[in-house]
Parts: sequence; C-alpha cells; structure tokens
Amino acid sequence: MALIAPFAGLRYDAARVGDIGQVLAPPYDVIGEVERAALEERHPENVVRIELPRGDTDARYAEAARRLDAWREAGILRPDVGPGLYVYEQQFRLPGAPATGRVYSRRGFFAAVRLEPFERRVVLPHEATLAGPKEDRLKLMRATRTQISPIFGLYRDPRGASRAVVDAAAATSPDVDATMADGGRHRLWRLSNPEPVATLVDLMADKQILIADGHHRYETMLALGPELRALDYAAGEAAVDFGMMFLARAEDPGLLVLPTHRLVRGLADFEAAALRAAASPAFDIADGDEATPEAIEERLGREGTAGLVFAMRVPGRAQTAWFTLKSIVDLSALGPPALRKLDVTVLHGVLLGPLLAIDETAMAEQTYLDYTHDTAEALARVDSGDAQAAFFMNPTKVEDVLAVCEAGLLLPQKSTYFHPKLATGLVMYGLDGPAPR
Repeated sequence: MALIAPFAGLRYDAARVGDIGQVLAPPYDVIGEVERAALEERHPENVVRIELPRGDTDARYAEAARRLDAWREAGILRPDVGPGLYVYEQQFRLPGAPATGRVYSRRGFFAAVRLEPFERRVVLPHEATLAGPKEDRLKLMRATRTQISPIFGLYRDPRGASRAVVDAAAATSPDVDATMADGGRHRLWRLSNPEPVATLVDLMADKQILIADGHHRYETMLALGPELRALDYAAGEAAVDFGMMFLARAEDPGLLVLPTHRLVRGLADFEAAALRAAASPAFDIADGDEATPEAIEERLGREGTAGLVFAMRVPGRAQTAWFTLKSIVDLSALGPPALRKLDVTVLHGVLLGPLLAIDETAMAEQTYLDYTHDTAEALARVDSGDAQAAFFMNPTKVEDVLAVCEAGLLLPQKSTYFHPKLATGLVMYGLDGPAPR
C-alpha cells in the first residue's frame, strides 16, 4: 500500500536566523493579510516570504524562487546530510482557551510518501478541491522546485505499533524546540538511525493514508510530477514522484477536529419563526437557556453523542433553539449510511437546502453562508446583527471521517477543521533529483 521513505530535508540553520519560532508560519491558506504583514515583520527570513510571496502577477513566484536560492546560498537554509524521518510534536491549547487551559499534544512524523492517484485507494481524499488554489501552488512549486509546506495525513494504527518508535525519539533532546506567536510549541527530532526508520517504513507498507489537510498541494504535486521529472528518471524514480507528508495515527488523543459553525446572512425575508415551523415535521425543537459559548459547546458534546442535533441562535433572542432529528425521518436521499449519520449532512440536506435554498453552489461561493470554528465569534456576530442566524455544529468525529473516505466517498464541504494546523518552515522537501531512499 503506502510507500514511504526517509529524505534529506531542507531546514533553517538556527545559528543564522536565531529563534526558529520567528521564521515559522501557518499554512498559506489560513494566512490573512494582517497575519502575513505580522509574519514579515517578525523576521526578515520568515518562510511566509516564499510560501506566500507578495504581488499580483506571476512574477511573485520567480521572486520566491530567487529568495529561496539566496537563502540556500547564504546558509540560512541548509539540506541535512543524509536521509531521515522527522518526528514532530505539537503542544497547543484550544482557540480562545486561557493561558491556564488544558495543553494538548499531537505527535507523528514527516516522511516522503510515494504519490498515488486517488483511484488506487492508497491515498484517500476527504473533500473536493478548487481550481484556483491548485493553480497557485503549481506555479509556486514549478518555480521553486521545492515543497515548502507539508501535507497532513492520517493512518490507522489501533495497536500503536508506530507510537513506540515516535515516543522513543521524542524522549530525547529535540533538534528544534520553537514556540510560535499563538503560543503553540513545535518540537522536531531527526530520525536517521536505520532501525527505527526501517520499522516505520515497514509499518506503513500495508496502510492507507487519509489526507486530513493539504488536498490542493497533493493534487498539484500529482500534476507536477510528469512535468518536472528529468528524462533520466523513470516514473517512480524521481524526487517529484514523492511528496512530504506529516503522518499521524488516527487514534492519537491529540488529533482534534473543531466544529465548523454556519452563519446565515443576506437572505431575503428570513424569519426564524417560519423556519422553525417549516422544520418541525423533521425535528424536535426546544428552547434552551445556554447563554455562553462554553454552555453551548458542553450541551452539544453531550447531546450530540445520542443523535443528530444542532443549535440555532438568532438576533434578539437570548435562548438557543435545539434541533434534534426525529427518528421517523427518511434520510435515504442524502446518500450512503456513512454520510447520512453526519450532522452536517442533515443540516444541509434537511434544513438549509430544502427550507432556505442554500445549496452546494451557495456553499462553494459562500453565498448566504459564512463559517467559523469559534463559538464565541458566532454568538457575537448574531448578537450584533451581522448574521441572521448561527447554526452550532458538533465536530465531525475522526472515525466518521475515516469511514466515509474508506467507503470511497467525500465529505460535504466545510465538514472538518483539524486543529492545529502544521507549521510551515520546519522541514522542506526538494523536488529535483532521484527518489528518496
């Protein structure tokens, strides 16, 4: 099944840049203009300058490549001597949590993974992609010949065979110990000893890998392979036939999926009372007195385990309306069983689509819908009148994501948000030369 290999990563030299935490960045697709400016201000060699180069024309990709080459020549970025795998640990809190809140930990490892078309069922997608981001990533990787940010993959390992190797590496002194501006701590260990490397390579040989994050990068690299592969390398024998992925156990207790709440806005003639009446044949609807984000989240977590349930808040009402699907409702038109059990499928298939005419096109274009993972933000936008209604969702369970993908299906849009995002800049992967071994 999955073929992985150690590789010689391209990494920042702390002796040249100082605090590694100052040169790291989130993935390109979650960086807004304010954060990009802050990252550029934080350090002149912050990776955002090559991961998300400024400009409105294709010249920005050539500039990113020029800057990357200059950093290599100056020793700011250096390739490791010899191949290895890279154990990676993130320590983090939930968004909005106080400084004294619970600290979570997620571990896995970076590896070069043989790129496989999705139809071979070795690497599985869980969501559809858009053309625009793929074109952007294609131009950047074509210019730089480097994969700057990793793809995030999951694999099943219920017995924890890989955990022993990863934990043993993490028990030693890390090569990198960095804290980013959001307080997240990132530790990295280069694993070059042949025995643990071979153990992880062998363990992954019978695995499927689910893409948790980075679909656009993965599909871009599939398309880029035939273009960049040198003529003296056969298919499968070039570096560009592999991609850098962070691989984590699906059973890792630090693998968190945040809910993606829906905010309805801009609908003509929206009436909450009319919506409740129209929804009542399919849902038991009751008012609750939950006044805080924490209270809403606690009740969702409790009641969401027993059935398909979500909450709605509208401006001018202190109460939250709780919608619980009635057992008599026929969901067969919503797709196979693995999809029908998801709250997000029911919300869109039974309520938002039929009753508010918010269909897949509106979702893709974010017409009439906004999204947030922050319950407090959703409440604030409703209370301010910025949104006509907020629908508070349960997070999609990792097991449900796996079940959908292993059945050959895709999840509805905006179903998952794996938290936290991986740091960009810890390790990069060169696309020129022979395949890693």
